[in-house]
Amino acid sequence: MTNGPSLLLNIVDSVATLTIARPAKRNALDTAAWQALAETCAAIAVNGDVRAVVLQGEGAHFSAGADIHELREHIRDTAWMAYNQAAIARALDTFAALPQPTIAVIRGVCYGGGAALAAASDFRLCTTDATFAITPSKLGLTYRLVDCLRVVELVGAARAREILLLAKEVDAATAVTWGMVTECVEPASLPSALAATLAKMTSLSSYSVRGIKQSLLKIRVGQTNDDAQTKQIFADAFKGQDFAEGAAAFVEKRTPEFD
Repeated sequence: MTNGPSLLLNIVDSVATLTIARPAKRNALDTAAWQALAETCAAIAVNGDVRAVVLQGEGAHFSAGADIHELREHIRDTAWMAYNQAAIARALDTFAALPQPTIAVIRGVCYGGGAALAAASDFRLCTTDATFAITPSKLGLTYRLVDCLRVVELVGAARAREILLLAKEVDAATAVTWGMVTECVEPASLPSALAATLAKMTSLSSYSVRGIKQSLLKIRVGQTNDDAQTKQIFADAFKGQDFAEGAAAFVEKRTPEFD
């Protein structure tokens, strides 16, 4: 386990678990946490042994978002503010671009920048006590366009307006109905639900999952046709060991075992 002041990384059985570790602040992310997240995600991205990534908060909450107390301390320091904003953008974008599938495990509050991280995840598993809110309009701030877009992609434009323009707090039941989360379970069932999702993720072809996620990332920035990279990924799959194993398992009517 790697320990930092505000972020923990644990890699076990091909699953990297990132834990925001500021429970006394409801896991609000200060600049150091955003920087650590960006650096850690960059390292995970090139780790071929990692097949899935979990993002969670330590203790009772996922994340209360950016650390407003820290921001207030530097409110007149324009250079520091620019540095902080760049750190936040880098962390969110690096996490969203991870080639491995990601799952946000959400307990308690999931607000602001924490909600942006959840929206940037491929899957969101929450407990019934989770609450979601995006409240920059209560602070005189805004939300990045790309982060607004991810909310729209999850819940649609009309409900995104409720969340973003009215700073609406959304409970877990509503989050399920609106499509904000992939699955919602009782707190006691969270470990087993997460284990089941991870077992599914890690049983599939890593080559296939990474290749398809690459295409999905390109689609969300407006690409509609294959480029040289996606064509090569598609062609190489037919020559790969994973396809050899998958085809053999299909013919032999057994479960494939991918490396």
